[in-house]
Amino acid sequence: MTHRERILAAIRGEVPDQLPWVPRLEFWYRAHRRHGILPPELRSLTLTEVTKYLGIGCYSSVPDFTEADENGMIDRALGLFHIPVMPYRINFEEVERRVTRHGQETVVEYHTPPGSIRTASVFTEEMLDAGTSISWITEHAIREPRDFDVVGHIFSHLRIEPCFDGYLARRQEIGEQGLAIGYLEGTASPIQHIMKELMPLEQFFYALNDCPEKVHRLAEQIEPFFQRIQQIGAESPAEVLLLGGNYDDSITYPRFFEKYIFPALYDYAERLHRRGKYLMTHTDGENQKLFPLYRRAGFDIADSVCPYPMTRCRLEEIRANFGDRITIWGGIPSTLLCSTSTPEDEFRRSINETVERYSRQSHFILGVSDMATADCEWDRLRFITEKVAAA
Repeated sequence: MTHRERILAAIRGEVPDQLPWVPRLEFWYRAHRRHGILPPELRSLTLTEVTKYLGIGCYSSVPDFTEADENGMIDRALGLFHIPVMPYRINFEEVERRVTRHGQETVVEYHTPPGSIRTASVFTEEMLDAGTSISWITEHAIREPRDFDVVGHIFSHLRIEPCFDGYLARRQEIGEQGLAIGYLEGTASPIQHIMKELMPLEQFFYALNDCPEKVHRLAEQIEPFFQRIQQIGAESPAEVLLLGGNYDDSITYPRFFEKYIFPALYDYAERLHRRGKYLMTHTDGENQKLFPLYRRAGFDIADSVCPYPMTRCRLEEIRANFGDRITIWGGIPSTLLCSTSTPEDEFRRSINETVERYSRQSHFILGVSDMATADCEWDRLRFITEKVAAA
């Protein structure tokens, strides 16, 4: 079987001929290329070519945001991206944007009939050294009550159009080396979008308590954006669509998740299933208290599953909770690949146990959670590859 066939077989509940091994390497690759320390045999290769050289699946779920041109990340502080691989394009109407750049900082002023807001985001040298692909928000879109109306106007005047060329080009590039996922949005619902992208976290929860009518009104204005991108995703060529992520049972705690995130995942999963498609969501936080809701939410793939010691949950506990309902994509904590975090004998023992236990099971795609970091050891990646091939 090819890597693509193995991934799809695992998602469908079949047992592939070999455990799918599809780690996210972009952070490691960018950091090593920036410092000129890629292994000699890799220095002339693209990341896709690196996966072919290593003999592993090519990860293509969360986009590489560095692939955007200079305008692709302008609206990052709104949680809006202009990335070629995404299946839709965003156009602004009745909004004037003024962009100023100072080194690695991008400042954007949005001028609308209800008023103006200013956002800022930045890359630090430390972030670039780590291979980070997305900037840090230093000035959020909503910092005072009047900003709700401005942001509401912006989202109410977005024109979203399907555009599959970039996605199809990516799918052709990786071919049978992997599965090109249709990435829609890193948040699952309007309320989560406000919480994660538009406001500092503490300020969001204060607003939800002190002026819930403003938060919910803005969520209503953002909802058409989510409905439109979900429609486009369902009609796209992608077999799997990614919506939402970064859940944590202390932040998106069960009652919050059930009220504000669960319905969006459930409804979209049902919509995709009617078309023979699958829903992926990015579950890279503390998930223990959310397991009952995950099982009911209807999504098919839990991307970036991160077990102990980086979270409280051991992999076997996650597997037992997901059963044959949800496919795990992940399972190797990134610290395991770093000699400064994990001794060699402990690394080998853990990999041997994981590969032996899951190599002949369905609903399991081996990956690194959340990604192979800049200090990941190349020899450890090769060791995993050899163990998977020999299992």
